[in-house]
Amino acid sequence: MRKPLIILGWCCALFLGAQTEPTLLWRIQPIAPGPASYLYGTVHSKDDRAFQFADSVMPAFERCTVVAGELDLATSAQGFALLERVSMADGKRLEDLYKKKDWKKVEEALEERLGIAAPAVYRLKPFFIVAMLTEGEMAGERSYVLDQYLQDRARAAGKRVIGVERVEEQLRAMDALPLKEQAAMLLEHLEQGDHSTQLEAMLNAYAAQDLDGLMKVADDAGGMPEDLGTALLTERNARMVHRMDSIIAGGEGVFFAIGAAHLPGVTGLIQGLRDKGLIVHPVMSTARKPVPVEEER
Repeated sequence: MRKPLIILGWCCALFLGAQTEPTLLWRIQPIAPGPASYLYGTVHSKDDRAFQFADSVMPAFERCTVVAGELDLATSAQGFALLERVSMADGKRLEDLYKKKDWKKVEEALEERLGIAAPAVYRLKPFFIVAMLTEGEMAGERSYVLDQYLQDRARAAGKRVIGVERVEEQLRAMDALPLKEQAAMLLEHLEQGDHSTQLEAMLNAYAAQDLDGLMKVADDAGGMPEDLGTALLTERNARMVHRMDSIIAGGEGVFFAIGAAHLPGVTGLIQGLRDKGLIVHPVMSTARKPVPVEEER
């Protein structure tokens, strides 16, 4: 099995075709007369570099009446319903997926990272544990992640907030990888130890608005099984493009805030929207305007 990608939110795309312009913001002109919408590549991080907006981002955000994330974070399934969905069935526990010597490595590593809370994750699917650990490694200066900031700001401004996907669809994509392979991914993730160098490279590429560079760093960090890549990127992108097209057809200006990994490539959102007949142009900028920390709280 290949080395697991350290940031599941970025995923790992194949870069085929023309080079992607160095911007995170894309203007979408609908086929019928109506206001423009925008597509903005986000990162699920609290790091300050995620909040260094180009000068064109917030003006585009303010012009839209709807903000659409991958999920509506305020209404997505939570509590016991979500816990049941990310837990293994039939009472299966994490240790059941490993040989004794490998389980000892996993147990020790989780106890080192999570302390007394480690036993609380022993019934969770390994993929979800990797995602949880990765988010912890992405901790930063802000009080919450960029996606949450944008949705909260939209609500405070009286905008409508929606999700392009449903939480069960995202979780179903994670189930594309059998538990045994998920377990191997978790073991490799824990054995790799410190991921700070790769995380720094990814966040620096994101801050530079370099989508191609961002995905190259992700690719260098390690690939993923083909079935998982198809479920996490290709299939989800196709579903999101279909729904984004329908939402735009509603006649409102929409600010789509979607994980940056979904934008580039021949199966990415940019090309998918163009294939639908929409005009998608890069919005280039030169200046950057950081969001004050007190403003995002």
